[in-house]
Amino acid sequence: MQSVQLNEDTDFPSLELWEKKNQNKYGTMYGFHTKQDLITTEFIGDYHLFRSENGKIYLTLDSSGQMGNAIRKMQECVTRDKGFTFKPLKEKLYIKMTQEQANIMPTYQNMLISVNCYGVFLQSSTNLAFIQCELSGFKATPKFEPQVTDNNAQFP
Repeated sequence: MQSVQLNEDTDFPSLELWEKKNQNKYGTMYGFHTKQDLITTEFIGDYHLFRSENGKIYLTLDSSGQMGNAIRKMQECVTRDKGFTFKPLKEKLYIKMTQEQANIMPTYQNMLISVNCYGVFLQSSTNLAFIQCELSGFKATPKFEPQVTDNNAQFP
């Protein structure tokens, strides 16, 4: 797995894909030859958890930030290499996460996140491709830290 610290210059020159042996009836799964672990370097403060009708949990965040830009660049790279067509990103990103991660994820914090991008799903009915990814880690810090002096809290 390759760790990628995200910034405005992050680029993906080539993402080699291979067709997975185990497929499903809805389309074709491709894996990245080298999985990408995308790590934000800017804090994310606007996020929430979303539980789908089938019980899966997603971290929801704005797609205009570092993670959205990185996934958009990955899509451009795969399109350039394989000719796949991706559905344009919406305003929000939905990143799959586990129940355990949801249980310990704090609310109202600034977070740095790490997302494991492991492949591409090509849907056979629409011929649209989707980047496959999941939350691999996060680090939360308070949005502000009061300064305590002589038992009195001072807020910035």
